[in-house]
Amino acid sequence: MLRAILAMSVALGSAAAHACPTPPQIELEIHLASVNAERRKAGRRALSLAPELSRVAQAHACDMARRGYFSHTSPDGRGMMDRARRAGVTGYCAMGENIAKGQPDVPSAMASWMRSPGHRRNILDAGYTAAGFGRGPGAHWVQVFAAEC
Repeated sequence: MLRAILAMSVALGSAAAHACPTPPQIELEIHLASVNAERRKAGRRALSLAPELSRVAQAHACDMARRGYFSHTSPDGRGMMDRARRAGVTGYCAMGENIAKGQPDVPSAMASWMRSPGHRRNILDAGYTAAGFGRGPGAHWVQVFAAEC
């Protein structure tokens, strides 16, 4: 049932080519629970959901979908730290970002990230304390992780 709800939200999110609605709160909570389940298995403390990081993640997911690219760096040369600064995000000393494209739901995106050494490292990084998540049309997924100063 949960998988069907998420599949429907992805389908609805890609219905309008230029629209990029924020994922429903339940999807963000499912995403956080999935990350924290992996962290728990590795003996790491749970992350908290940070709305400011979710705004950065969502903006990047939407930008990739709208402008048709898939990269940590936007076509105008901006990286994750640039995006975070422009969004007014402060109080974090370290940040990391995972991106994925095409996975139909959170479990599929998480499985993909956990098979990749670099993405897995971000998910399990013991220094991170907070995370934010975004999803844009065409199933553009973004995770942003951060460590408080």
